[in-house]
Amino acid sequence: MKNESDTLLINPREYFKGEVNKASKNLKVCLGEEMEFYVVNLLCDFINPQKINETLGENDILGTPLAFLMQQAHEAEHSDQKINTFRRLGDASLYIAGYFQDYFNRKTFDIKYYIDMGSIAYGSVSNLIRKRKDQKTVYANLADHFSQLVDVVAEVSEVSEDNLGNNHSDILSIYDRWNRTNSKRLRKILEEAGIDPISTSIKLAQ
Repeated sequence: MKNESDTLLINPREYFKGEVNKASKNLKVCLGEEMEFYVVNLLCDFINPQKINETLGENDILGTPLAFLMQQAHEAEHSDQKINTFRRLGDASLYIAGYFQDYFNRKTFDIKYYIDMGSIAYGSVSNLIRKRKDQKTVYANLADHFSQLVDVVAEVSEVSEDNLGNNHSDILSIYDRWNRTNSKRLRKILEEAGIDPISTSIKLAQ
């Protein structure tokens, strides 16, 4: 039997802080302390199934109708309810768009939909927060830099080069998503595959 001293304990917060820091440096994205803190907390929260249920209910995380959360937010009677629902929508959009990039690569889901929904949601939170100026600024930055945050979370999820391989359909799918989102991370993946998406069109041998 192993002794307690033989058990390796990993602090999720320390782990994700290190990974987010490495990802942002690799992608040359300056998050700032507040946004980095927010992303780390989000990743820590979403490793807990209870947190996913609190945010998305009992729905499958990739089958959750984000438009339904948006409707709930608009129809909420009280400001606090609106803020909470918009925040849940932003968190869900960021987590799904970032952590399930390989799923988007294999399916027909439009990642830009999640990016747009998340940016709108965080922007709405910022607009609704009146007295807490520090939080207002954080959510405004989350909205403005949402696509970059998606790139960082995707980098942390480790679904880039290993899942790309040399499959031509994968490369075309990556190119298509880069073309619609202008993601720095996706551009980096294409360049590492020998493709310059800015100056050339993709021409792959049959």
